[in-house]
Amino acid sequence: MKKKIIIISVGILLLITGYLLWNNRVISTIILEINPSLEIRLNKNNKVVRVVPLNDDAKEIVKGNSIGKDLEHTLDIIIGNMIEKGYVKDGNISILLYSEGNVDNDMIGNYIYEKSNEKEFHASIIHISNISEEDKALAKKYNISIARASYVNEMIKDNPNLDIEVLKDKSVNELRETKESGKYCDKDYALEGDFCVKEIRREKSIIGDVCPEGYFEFDGKCYEVTEGTTTDEYMCYREFTLTAENECIGTEKIDAIPNFKCDSGELIKRGSLPSPSLREIRDPNEYLCEDRTNAKYPTERCYQQEHAIINGKCAMGPKPLLPTSSGCADDDVNYNGGCYDLTPDEPYICPDGERYDTNTEPCPDTFKYTKANGNYTCSDGYTLNGSRCEREVTEPASLKKICPSGYTLLDSGHCINKNKTTDFIKGNVCNEPDSRLEGNICIINEVVPANR
Repeated sequence: MKKKIIIISVGILLLITGYLLWNNRVISTIILEINPSLEIRLNKNNKVVRVVPLNDDAKEIVKGNSIGKDLEHTLDIIIGNMIEKGYVKDGNISILLYSEGNVDNDMIGNYIYEKSNEKEFHASIIHISNISEEDKALAKKYNISIARASYVNEMIKDNPNLDIEVLKDKSVNELRETKESGKYCDKDYALEGDFCVKEIRREKSIIGDVCPEGYFEFDGKCYEVTEGTTTDEYMCYREFTLTAENECIGTEKIDAIPNFKCDSGELIKRGSLPSPSLREIRDPNEYLCEDRTNAKYPTERCYQQEHAIINGKCAMGPKPLLPTSSGCADDDVNYNGGCYDLTPDEPYICPDGERYDTNTEPCPDTFKYTKANGNYTCSDGYTLNGSRCEREVTEPASLKKICPSGYTLLDSGHCINKNKTTDFIKGNVCNEPDSRLEGNICIINEVVPANR
């Protein structure tokens, strides 16, 4: 009797297992390619069976409880994770979308588009309609999704100069820009408009004068800035010569790669020195060693009163002792038979005349500077000239921009109103050319013209 019960139980277990396996068979597959790249697998009821990361970037994107949920629920999680992990840059993102099975590609694309509007960013959906055997072979060879392989294959057929090794790891945003513009970058460079950008190093920013939001610095002043209108006419923004073929020819100059060190003190650039009197008329790219060991702190300008240095602070006094337990009023301190104020109202003054609200920071003009040890080098193709690297280049011309009435077009492409200025404010500053500020970190880039 027991054997029969066991046999019946095993049979029921097998039936249940078989039903579950049958019910969770993968009927439909959806590939979302952004870089990150991921695959969503659905059963016959369009419930999620599994979300598979197809590369390392996607591992953080697929996190979330999606198993057994509706497709829309899973897409909501993925979109939220993309935003959180910083894959939506400048409010735009491009997505390759391919699906097989019992799902509607257009429906999925429309859902993502509507969700992106709710989240206040723009999603450009690129539908991949079919996958060839050639696409599958390319995907297998380079370990990329079949959606990316199909799109890249199409790009290479349009432009044989493109290289799959360069394209396979690019974001879809960049792939789309390359496909539409014909411009592309070498490996490790990112396409930004007419240029290719590669991060070289990161440095902590310095505190300096910056323009408020909505203003642009030009010639030492903050001017109101606005967008211009692009025309069909070509021009060179840099001091290059425009040819009949709409190309710009000239000498490209970039900062050389510094290889300097200090035996003592902190390595800095001369151009980042806070006090104009210390900068001198010399190469601002020169590297120095800044030693603050024997620096002095600002003292207070004492107008009609005597003063004393108490615990490193400039104290105002002396005032008469009072008949109280401490002998001094408020926060004053008793020092050598008199009362002194450790927090006077007058500003603190450094020897060079610079004024400060407190005396907790040392005076920059009392730092000691020595020349750092080392030299400059250039990337391949450039010639070293002082602290700059130079090379002759030919680059595509840019479409000319026209500014609104009352605004002036700068070589940088910005439109400024020279009749509307404002004061500088204190903020994080990057002195290096081709650097980008993120928080308090300067990202120094190498910028070269894009290939065509």
